Amino acid sequence: MIMNKRSVCALGMAFVLAGCSAGNSSNQGQTLTVGLSSEMNGDFSPLYYRTLNDNSVVSLVYQGLLKYDKDQNLVCDLASELPLISEDGATLTFKLKKGIKFSDGSKLTSKDVKDTFSVMADPSYTGLYSSNVDFVKGYTEYHDGDAKDLEGIETPDDYTVVFHLEKPRIDAESVLGTQKICSDQTLNYKKGKTAKIEKNNTKPMGTGPYVLKSYDKSVGASLEKNPYFKTKKGQYSVAKIMIKKTDSSTEVKELEKGSVDYIPDVTDADKISSVIQSKNKDLTLDSYNGDRTNWLYLNTAQGPCKEQAVRQALAYGFDRQAYIDSYYSLEGSDEAMAYVPSSLGNPVSKTCGDVVTGKEKLDGLNTYEYSPEKAKQLLDDAGWKVGADGIREKDGVRLSIRFLSIKEKDNMDSMIPILQKDWQEIGVELKASTMEFNTVVSTISDDSALGDWDAGWVGLSYGSPEDTAMNYLLKSKAIDNFPRLNDSQLDAYLDAGTYTSDSETSAQAFKQAMIVQADLCGFIPTDGVKVYGLRNKKVKGMHTTSTYRWFNSMDTVKIK
Repeated sequence: MIMNKRSVCALGMAFVLAGCSAGNSSNQGQTLTVGLSSEMNGDFSPLYYRTLNDNSVVSLVYQGLLKYDKDQNLVCDLASELPLISEDGATLTFKLKKGIKFSDGSKLTSKDVKDTFSVMADPSYTGLYSSNVDFVKGYTEYHDGDAKDLEGIETPDDYTVVFHLEKPRIDAESVLGTQKICSDQTLNYKKGKTAKIEKNNTKPMGTGPYVLKSYDKSVGASLEKNPYFKTKKGQYSVAKIMIKKTDSSTEVKELEKGSVDYIPDVTDADKISSVIQSKNKDLTLDSYNGDRTNWLYLNTAQGPCKEQAVRQALAYGFDRQAYIDSYYSLEGSDEAMAYVPSSLGNPVSKTCGDVVTGKEKLDGLNTYEYSPEKAKQLLDDAGWKVGADGIREKDGVRLSIRFLSIKEKDNMDSMIPILQKDWQEIGVELKASTMEFNTVVSTISDDSALGDWDAGWVGLSYGSPEDTAMNYLLKSKAIDNFPRLNDSQLDAYLDAGTYTSDSETSAQAFKQAMIVQADLCGFIPTDGVKVYGLRNKKVKGMHTTSTYRWFNSMDTVKIK
């Protein structure tokens, strides 16, 4: 279960993928078939998507004002130049390229930009991205009051957009610039009436290089080139992209037989090893240091994990390195593809990334190195006594942890037995329930279901080098704050790191936030990973990094 800053199932048009391997038809252009073992939800709107897989379609169909290049630098996309930023950091002015068209032939103007952000500020908006606009001047008056217009976004002409901020924000250029822009004609936005926009999010229409032709949840998605997207000679040789739903156990075999050309975002060591050791000389792989970390989340609102001592004991009592050695061992390679993160945070951040990866030691940060003795002592001190069967009890309640396991994730086969063994050693019972991805998401997001679970596993791909994505996980009442952390000191550090234009001030505040969140222990970082793309060698030009995924690379991909 992977999220990009931040699930509604949608019905799309069915299509047949059989036999759609890469080809070189001079009439139809090249076709790339991409295999994904985790299903898409069908939320293909930049305002409502939730998963990385859905974001792959969003990123092929839509553009932002800016984008990240392979070197983690912001460069122009829909904007004609990088924004002019006022000296106090509170005003950003973007100039739009002229002649850009949506896939229906309508022209991109500043109104499209303003309406996109206005939807996220709307009082009826139910998506995850209001924090992409809630720092713009006038947001509160528009969202909570009677204001008819979002005053902080000005459009003095068709090709100029001016953002006025309530206060400087360290990632304002990135957040505002990389937000994908929707057509105002498609949105047909009226304040207080976003339900129809959400309902129609399976029919994306953007200015990007491709258009969605068909989608079926059980089969996948089909995209073709956008006839209105202007390309330079030699770019976007791939005319059709087939995103094929595959079975996790057979997707490498599909790659070998040619029914799939490329498998992105692979962290399963067995699959990677099978390609390394394959006798099929047509197969190869690429890798990059991922912006993704995975972690256990613990329910701090109800149940035994409501006690901080219990959460800390579970952290000390889990041999995370043993899990990594079990799941991430690459046969045929000496390469280390995973590590135990020292803290929750963005591993590719330019300021805090080295703390996450363990390259930089941070004074005061509890990294919870494996220690069953410390775990037992914490539980003893908290009054949890060992019962006759070895499981602790307090006030007649057994120390039993209900764990939500994602059915589609192979790593659970390694993690759950280790958790059961390790936690049993300290007197904790683990009861794992296997669920579909969407069921897990809906359960942990529902406040009325807090009494149904105690822990689970999830991951986040940060999608940028910014530290501020921590806010989505740690800020009180943040939508992805699954543990339900609610700490004023933590919130203060997160705000101090976010609402400033000084990079050093921001870095120090986020490091303090990392220390506080570690003590609260709502999350237990389990693994940071190197990410692999498995491909047929005829797929050339696939350049991938932590901020430049396969779908960003389609301008250079060729099938030879």
